[in-house]
Order: sequence, then C-alpha cells, then structure tokens
Amino acid sequence: MLRLSNLKLARGTRVLYDQVNLVGSPGERIGLVGPNGCGKSTLFAGILGELSPEAGDIETPNPLLISHVAQSFPVDGKTVLETVLTGHGPLMAAKEELARAETSHDAMALAQAHANLAELNEGAIAAQAKTVLMGLGFGEADFDRAVTDFSGGWRNRIALARALLCPAELMLLDEPTNHLDIDSLIWLENWLKSVRATLLIISHDREFLDRVVGTIWSVENERVVRYSGNYSAFEVQQLEKLRLQDAAAKAYDRESKHLTAFIERFRAKATKARQAQSRMKMLEKLQAVEPVRAKREWRFQFATPVRLPEHLIDTDGLELGYGDTTILKNVTLSVRSGDRVGILGVNGAGKSTLVKGLVGALQPKKGKLRNGQGLEIGYFAQHQLDQLRGDESPLEHMRRLAPDVREQELRDFLGGYRFSGDFASSPVGPMSGGEKARLALALLAWKKPNLLVLDEPTNHLDMETREALTMALSTYEGAVLIVSHDRHLLRAVTETLVLVNHGAVTPYDGDLDDYAQLVLDHRKEELARLRNEKDETKVEPSINKKEARRLEAQERQRIAQLKKPFLKALEKVEKTMAKHQAVVDELGAKLADPNFYTATPSDEQADIVRRHGEAQSALAECEMEWLELSEQIEAVA
Repeated sequence: MLRLSNLKLARGTRVLYDQVNLVGSPGERIGLVGPNGCGKSTLFAGILGELSPEAGDIETPNPLLISHVAQSFPVDGKTVLETVLTGHGPLMAAKEELARAETSHDAMALAQAHANLAELNEGAIAAQAKTVLMGLGFGEADFDRAVTDFSGGWRNRIALARALLCPAELMLLDEPTNHLDIDSLIWLENWLKSVRATLLIISHDREFLDRVVGTIWSVENERVVRYSGNYSAFEVQQLEKLRLQDAAAKAYDRESKHLTAFIERFRAKATKARQAQSRMKMLEKLQAVEPVRAKREWRFQFATPVRLPEHLIDTDGLELGYGDTTILKNVTLSVRSGDRVGILGVNGAGKSTLVKGLVGALQPKKGKLRNGQGLEIGYFAQHQLDQLRGDESPLEHMRRLAPDVREQELRDFLGGYRFSGDFASSPVGPMSGGEKARLALALLAWKKPNLLVLDEPTNHLDMETREALTMALSTYEGAVLIVSHDRHLLRAVTETLVLVNHGAVTPYDGDLDDYAQLVLDHRKEELARLRNEKDETKVEPSINKKEARRLEAQERQRIAQLKKPFLKALEKVEKTMAKHQAVVDELGAKLADPNFYTATPSDEQADIVRRHGEAQSALAECEMEWLELSEQIEAVA
C-alpha cells in the first residue's frame, strides 16, 4: 500500500507538491498524469526515498517489496537472465544468506539458508524470468548472452524485466512503454493486469492507460487530484469539472459586480451607509473562484505538398539486408497518393529495415525500387535526434535548411512548434528528448513532403504533443507510412496495415485488436513449446487401461471440486458486473446527450459525472477480478 500524508515536495526553490493526501490501495492500478515538468518523476523519487519531503509523510511497504525500473544496474560479466534475476529481492537476499552461511561454518545456519532458498524455488523464479523476457521480445538464445552485447533500448527492456520479476507490493513504472514494439506492449498490458501489487504508472500512451489502470492521479496546481476510472473517464470528468468551475466563476463575477455597484453608489449616503457596509461584508465573504483560462491546445500542421503525384513508391521483388545477412525477401509494395499505411511486426522482424529501404537509406540487394516523379519524402527516425547539432539552436538548424528565408519567417514557423523567443535561439544539446523530436518534426515539415515515413515518432513525446501529431497527420493531404507502438495514433491515422514477419511483407486484413490477440496467442504457443520440450525428457510409468480410466475419472472429480469455489465466485462477479454495466450504460447515455449540459442543473450534472466515474471504476475492478478468477480456474490441474 502507498499513503501520502500532507506531503510537500520541492526541487530547489520550486515547490512541486503541497498538502497532498492520497492512498493507493492494495492491488489498485493508478496512472500518474500531468504536463511535462510538473514533477511526476520527482514524486517517484520521493516514494523511493531518493528525495526527502519538505513536509508530510510517505508510507510505503518494505523496500525489498517495492519494484521500479532502475536507471542503472550492474552488468559486468552478467548474462541477461542473471541480471533479470537480481530484480527478485527475496531471492537475492536468500542467496546472500547462503553465501554467509557457507563461510561461517555453522551447520544449522547453512541448513536454514538452504531451506529458505528451496522454499523460494529458484527454478520456478528462473522460469518466470524467461517468460517475462520472451514477453518483452527476447529469444531463448538471448538468455545466456552478456548484457553488454545489447544496445540502450534493449537494456531498458532488461531493466523493465527486473522490475516485473520482483514480488512487489508496490510497483512504480516510469514510461514503461518507451522502447517497446507493439507486440511487447500488448504482452506488458496483459502481464500488468495479473499483478497484485499497488501499481503506479507514468505514461503518455493513452490507450495503454485505458487498458491497464482504473484510477488516475492528476497533477494540478501543486496538488495531486484523484479521479475514478481510466484515462478516457478522467478526461470526461476533468472537462466537466472545468465547465462547472467556469460557471461558478461567472456566477461569482455577476454577484461581485452587483455588490460592488451597490457599494459604490450608496456608501457615501447616510441613509444607505449601513446597507452598503453590509454589502461590503458580503463581498468579503464571497469566495472568489478562479475563472477557467481556456487551455490553448497546441496544434500544428503539415503544409499541403507542392505536388501530389499519384504514384509515389513501387517495389518489385525487393531484397533488403546488411552485409551477407538478408532480412526481407521479395518485397512487393505500392504506395499511392493519400495512402495511410501502418507497419506491424515484432522487434527485429525488419520494420526499420523496410522503412530504410523505401526511403533510400539502405541499398537493395536485389529487386527494383521505383520512385514516382516529384516524390518528396519526409523521413523521421529516432537516430535523427542524435544527428541534431547540440551546439546549434533551432533557429540555426532552420537557417541551414533555408538560408535565403527571412529570420522572422523562420521564427514564426518555429513558434508553431513551440520554439518561441529565446528558446528558438537556445542550444539544442540540453533540450529534452521530446523537444528534440518536435524540432525534427519541424525540420521535416518545412520541406512540404508528399510522403511522410515515420519510424516510432511518439517516443519521448508527451500526451499533448502526441495528440497534436495525431491531429496533424489526420488532416495531412499526402501519404503516410508509419511504424509505431502508439495504437491510438495508428487507429486515428492509418487505413491499411501491413505485417512484417519471417522475412516477408504482407497485407494484414485484421485490425489492431485482431493483431493483439495474434500476439498473445503466439506468446502462449512459444511458452507451451518450451514446456513441451522439457516434458519430453520425462518418463511416464506404464499402467493398464482400466487403471488409467479410474485415475482419469478421479482426476476429473478432483479438478471439478477444486474449481467449484472459483466458479461460484465467478458467477457472483458476473452478476455484479452486469449491474455496474447497466449503470454505466444508463449514465453514459445521459452524458452523451448534448441537451444534458443545457437542461440539467449543475449540481445534478456533477452528481451524474461522479456516479458514472464510480460505476466505471467499480466495473473495471470487477473485470480484473473476473480475469483473475478465470486464470485461477484455468490454472487448476
């Protein structure tokens, strides 16, 4: 459990949180949201004891039972599997106890240490570690490879695997979806649904939050405000809260003006002096409500291309790879004006190889690549952020791109990407990953391409910038090819999907939900294959058919008896779910009616929004309980 009591946290002289009182209940799944720089990661540092509060208390479980993704961990001489196992605090403590007992020559201590380690079942923990690694995209051959063999993105996955393996009571995940492909992201969602710990997640992936969390903690004006429901429910509640706040501010303004006018008119008249004094007291007592300053949602656009040729790219029997290694064979693909294509596939399947081949960054081994006349490609990839010149400003980058354009025009253009004033003249080096990504998008957009090829464009972007990118792509008149693990972006932008798998590129007829099920089924098959390979080494005793039938019947009866309480509980949960679903549907229909916001009193509106959120939260909790019971029933054997 996690409890924040009258918490005040600061970074330097800046107060980030004050008077925060919140409780994360056992098993509660919470999304921590707020604009960049509001202090979400600082709150994690406070919970982990890395930062002392200015005031108040943070109550947490035993440190061994707190899981988080470490920024760094020892890798020298360790394999991937060994490194992930270090994330299991109790196992590491038991091994250290055994090592001490072996050097102490104390037979009783040694026996106890062996018993403690046996009770943990290191073999089962190792098997679970392998399951986690496979879920995050590692193959069996990777388990015994040195961590130093892997790049930064894969090391981030190893760090995430360490955190997931910990038998935690409190799990803190800061942007866990960064550096994951869509397959690993889908697996992670399902894994987190089975976690029994209190879960606190920072993420800018709205669909991930919608599927995983049932509570939102929103950072607002040095406070953390709790909302029931997932991210979509939070958005509805927050908008209604702002609308009611705006209505209260307008009511205050009307009453204030009325009282002020009376006071100014009659305060000097002896016959009205007492009444004017009374009005002055009323004005002092009248609570001022901060008017809602309409948040100016940031938007940008990809300008209309100068030319829009019908034929953009055609490939015929294309073969792509590196050196003597072939990654993709016989790639036949056509991209036409206005096409919007999402590229799916596991990490390492060749999505980026395909993209590099199409944009001309990788020469084909065989086959033909034909570019349409007038083709202008805008290519975005993560390595381009590293190619930005750290000692130059955004304005200097634009000058190199457009040396003959007036500075004011370049500044106006950069302002549309939130590089205004001195910020446009500041060095790029100290900027965040999200700011560098915005600059890369600006440089790309200036060229007015008629084909946008985007390889994981949302990495490092906050929720607001992701939404701005989604809107810009939705209104863009050119063609789009996109690789992304952000399913909200893919759903909003793409119209067709292609699958990169086993060296081939083929059209994918399903949608993203079908693909998610395909990924989960594939993961189950891989795990089943591993288990079967182990089971093949076992020798089963021979028994006669009559005895076999008797044992089978006995086993069926045993399993039915074991399942009985779970099935009863499942039936009860299903009835409760039906009740909550009816409430959600009824109140949701009211909230979806435009007349509701004009014909319904404000207090009743607020009550309905609250009840709708509570019903959604209760339904989500029931669904989680239903899933857990279903898994328990399936596990009975």
